[in-house]
Amino acid sequence: MRRTLLVLTSSWVLFLSGCADSTPSGEPAATENETAVADATDVFIGTWELVGVERRTAEGELIPSENEPIGFLMYDPAGFMGVVIQGSSRQPSAGERRTPEEALAALRSYTSYFGTFSVDAEQRAVTHHLEGSLNPSGAGSDYRRSYEFEGNRLTLQPPTGPSGVVARLTWERVPDLADLTPEHRRFIGFWRFSKIERYDENGESIPVTSSYDNGFIIYTASGHMAVHLVRPGRQTYAETRQPTPEEAEGAMSTYASYFGPYTIHEADGYVVHHRIGITRPNAIGTDAQRFYELSDNQLILKPPPSTVDGRTVQAKIFWERLGE
Repeated sequence: MRRTLLVLTSSWVLFLSGCADSTPSGEPAATENETAVADATDVFIGTWELVGVERRTAEGELIPSENEPIGFLMYDPAGFMGVVIQGSSRQPSAGERRTPEEALAALRSYTSYFGTFSVDAEQRAVTHHLEGSLNPSGAGSDYRRSYEFEGNRLTLQPPTGPSGVVARLTWERVPDLADLTPEHRRFIGFWRFSKIERYDENGESIPVTSSYDNGFIIYTASGHMAVHLVRPGRQTYAETRQPTPEEAEGAMSTYASYFGPYTIHEADGYVVHHRIGITRPNAIGTDAQRFYELSDNQLILKPPPSTVDGRTVQAKIFWERLGE
């Protein structure tokens, strides 16, 4: 990925300068192959909304489906990516605490992973290099998809499954907001989870007993956002593709993800995440308000205070900007 990043940066600078035949003093000129790689990668960059999923048998017969999932695929110029997909008609838990069976149903109807990506233009394939995934067995994997572009649509086809079923996912590019503000531009990008701190009403630090060890929060120019957060010590499934209800509960309790539009209230110092999709079905359609502190390379998000053991506790979630 490091090489692709350098090529992207050089190509972008040359494009902006309008001098494609020249290079900055002291820098080697990009080769024809490097330019082709950069161009192939550039067309992926942006926000894509899921508009169709097609599955066919080994004989080519269309498999009917009443499921109409929603989701977004996000690619960054620096080579980072994230995907979130939620199935339709997800059912909330019946009680305050979900059962393992409810966890399994929720897991099967939600896809979320994040990492980096690379493009093989010659083979017309894009590979997602997973850092984290809702499926604990997916972390560290490479997901290769053949791709096709047609107008403002991108179709990705994973490898044929063991049963011979062929799946094709079609994504449509989402345009940037027409009224992007300077504050939007400060948010836009990929941010990596750094740490969580907690304080009481007197400003005294409170130990964090359970945290995450990796994750992204993504804000895009289209006005959409996504969160991916992974806890340490996750257990993989005994059977790669078929988790038990208990394994599903373990996966769901150690990975947090949600996505949707976001609204910045700059004057009041907070951002609202409108969660149209989330790992927890009970929270679909809810808003998450976060007060923020923002610099060039650090974003601090503060959820509403909570009460713990009779004390008012304020959490701060720290994120570091990626790609710059």
